[in-house]
Amino acid sequence: MAGPSWLAWTFASVMIITAVYCLTRLVASWRQHRPSDRHVDAIHVLMGVAMAGMLVPRLAVFWAGGWEVVFGMGAAWFGWLAIREFRGQPTAGGRPDHHLQHVLACGAMLYMFLAAATVAKAGAGGSAMGGMAAGAAHFRTLALVLAIALFGYVVWTADRLSSLAPVAALAARSAPVPVLAGAGTGGGSSMVAANGEGDLARPGDDAQGPAGPGRRAPLSPRLAACCEIGMGVTMGYMLILML
Repeated sequence: MAGPSWLAWTFASVMIITAVYCLTRLVASWRQHRPSDRHVDAIHVLMGVAMAGMLVPRLAVFWAGGWEVVFGMGAAWFGWLAIREFRGQPTAGGRPDHHLQHVLACGAMLYMFLAAATVAKAGAGGSAMGGMAAGAAHFRTLALVLAIALFGYVVWTADRLSSLAPVAALAARSAPVPVLAGAGTGGGSSMVAANGEGDLARPGDDAQGPAGPGRRAPLSPRLAACCEIGMGVTMGYMLILML
């Protein structure tokens, strides 16, 4: 990747921070049984590490060709989830557009790695036509289309950021509802928690569905959206460098 080194390090640092945060989301979701799009958090971890390595080569942690396989599989996975949503089969993401945006991101990552590999092979060949062949091989028009699509997705996500419920509101909706138990039985009154279906909520209860009384509050959807915004901007910047 060309461009100012300070800017590359800035974007790489943002990607590392994002990857670490998404990793903590995965751990918290597993340890605390809190709802989260785990497959999205996982792909964000991989994207953050991969983009940091592309921006600053010394941060690269994967073998040549490995990332292409990862993001090819990621595009296929999210594409399958989107198809299921269009067919009316609910998935963890809940909306087809939620999955399609990750198909776009995985496709952009796959394109960048394939284009970078093509340029590297052309340069290593040492032919006089290497530069021209590399420029033609990585389809500059496709890079521009992907960059525009990613920036459009960033604007759309930022626009709907305020409509996402803050985690405090989700936690309030997930709090146990106290009800009186034992009244009129002569045994005195006690407070117990009831979930939204009228069943008693026990300390270990959890669910992966939407927040509700007696359920664990999901991890912050606003911070997850901020991660997607940061990654979209970084991908768009990297694609512009490849024009």
